[in-house]
Amino acid sequence: MNGAWIDGLHRELLRLRTPGPAWGNRSGGASYVEPTALAALALAASTPTTDADASRRAVASAADWLKDLQQVDGSLGISPDLPRPCWTTPLAILVWIATDRHHDSRRKAVDWLLAQQGTTWAPTGESPYGHDPRIAGWSWVEKTHSWLEPTAHAVLALRRAGLPSHARTRDGERLIRDRAIRTGGWNYGNSAVFGTDLQPQPAPTGLALLALSGVEDADGPIVTLGCDYLESILPTTRAPLSLCYGVLALAAWGRRPSNSDEWLAAAHDRAARSSNCIPQLAYLLLAAGTRSLELLGSPPITPESP
Repeated sequence: MNGAWIDGLHRELLRLRTPGPAWGNRSGGASYVEPTALAALALAASTPTTDADASRRAVASAADWLKDLQQVDGSLGISPDLPRPCWTTPLAILVWIATDRHHDSRRKAVDWLLAQQGTTWAPTGESPYGHDPRIAGWSWVEKTHSWLEPTAHAVLALRRAGLPSHARTRDGERLIRDRAIRTGGWNYGNSAVFGTDLQPQPAPTGLALLALSGVEDADGPIVTLGCDYLESILPTTRAPLSLCYGVLALAAWGRRPSNSDEWLAAAHDRAARSSNCIPQLAYLLLAAGTRSLELLGSPPITPESP
C-alpha cells in the first residue's frame, strides 16, 4: 500500500479520537476497549511518512488508558461503564506487548486469560453439533460455551506473550482445528448442525488461520482449504473486518494476493462514509501494516520454492 494512503489513515484515526486518549466506534461517541485497542495496533503496525511521533504518542496513550481500565482480577471489560464481559482482554495484552509498556498489567491479564475456559460437556447419544464439546477454548461471556473468535484472539495473545506451548494455548489450537468446516473455512461457532455443514465466513476463517500460523503440524488440508476459501471470497468482499483478517491470514501463510491493496482501497471509500467508521478504518490500516503479523503473534510462513 502506498505511503500517501497510510498517511491518510493515520491522520483520520488521530482526528477521530474521543476527547482524551481512547477511541469509540464513531466520532464523538463514548470510548470502548475494542476500537481503542484496534486503533492502537493499527497505528503501531505501520509508520507514516509525516508526523510519526503523533501516532506513537497516541498508541502509548491508548496503552495507558487500557491499563487504567484493568480490573483487580486482570481482565478488561467493554468500556469504563461495562466491566463485563471481558473478551477484550487479549486485545489489551497485544497492545501492551506492542508498546512494551505496563508489564505488570500484562502479566495479570495473561494470568486471568489462562484461568478462563468455556464450558464443556461430554456428548451423549447423537449430538446435533459437528464439533467436540469437550474441548475447552474461550467464550464471549464467562461460563458459556467456547466460540471460535474469542478462542483465536486468546491463542494469538498467549503466543505473543511467549506461551506458545502452554496447555491452554494448545487447547485453543485444538479447538480451532476441530471447528473447521469439512469443505474449507470456519464459521463463528459450529462446523455443522444436524449433519449439515455450515457456511464458512471470511472473518472467522482469517482469524483461525492467523491463530494456526507458525504452529507445528498445522499445515495440511485444513489450512489449504481455508486459504482456498479466502482466495475465492475476498475479491468480492469489502467488509473491513473480513478483509483485514482474510488478507493477513493469506499473508501469514505466504499467499497474500497481489491485488489486495486494491480491495483495501475500495473498502476504505465505503468505510469512511460509515457512522461507525473507526473500527473499520482501524481494520483496514491493520491489514496494510508491515508489522501487523508480528504484533498479532502470527509469524508468516515462507512459501517453499517450486
